[in-house]
Amino acid sequence: MSHTPKATPSIDDDTQSSAYSETYFDGLYSDNSDPWQYQTRWYEQRKRDMCLAVLPQAKYGNAIELGCGNGVFSSLLARRCQALVSIDGNHKAVQLAEQRLIDISHVKVIQGVIPNVLLKLKNGLLKAPLLSQLDDAPTYKPPYDLIIISEILYYLSPTDIDTVIDWIKHNLAVGGTLLCCHWRYTIDGFVMTGETVHQRLQQAFNQDKSDCTYPAFTHQSQLVDSDFLLDIWQNTPKTVAMQENLVG
Repeated sequence: MSHTPKATPSIDDDTQSSAYSETYFDGLYSDNSDPWQYQTRWYEQRKRDMCLAVLPQAKYGNAIELGCGNGVFSSLLARRCQALVSIDGNHKAVQLAEQRLIDISHVKVIQGVIPNVLLKLKNGLLKAPLLSQLDDAPTYKPPYDLIIISEILYYLSPTDIDTVIDWIKHNLAVGGTLLCCHWRYTIDGFVMTGETVHQRLQQAFNQDKSDCTYPAFTHQSQLVDSDFLLDIWQNTPKTVAMQENLVG
């Protein structure tokens, strides 16, 4: 999504998360079903195409998308997944996404504020028939083969971003992919920016591989566009060429 600045009250770290969910997006969607013009701007189409193009796998099993908006990107992402959960904090956005995705049976859209909604997922998965439950499994296995975080983290407080990072480390499956994309410009009223968000992500995931607290992710791709940042990590040391047996 793009983020043309709009006048909003100043938001400090402690209140930023609730403000993003209850005030900012309510204002944007109050009289507009496509506030960032996903469907008409070439900027948005180009960015979506670039995100899809750099995904290191052609197909994924279980996927989750944080910050789905009105579901324009979700409809494209669904073609690459066997099951997709798309989450947004705004009621109208969720309604629009549900309408757009109504004929795609393997997509589930839910409303929930990040990171709180993530902590309520059952063993990392939603109670949805299209996703298998893990209650009877002998050991816990991270459920998501693909996690998409598209232009949502800078609306959160630094503490909530750290909560999301911790959730990712517990819920990205072995061999899975994490894609993060964020607008580079300042958003009026919000503390974090795309630059500071991706610095935080790189500190978390580009860690020393000798630290065994969490498995170190492989930084597969980085795209520094003039307008947005795009980073992809994999929970595997194998690159795309390695997975295709092109190199040892």
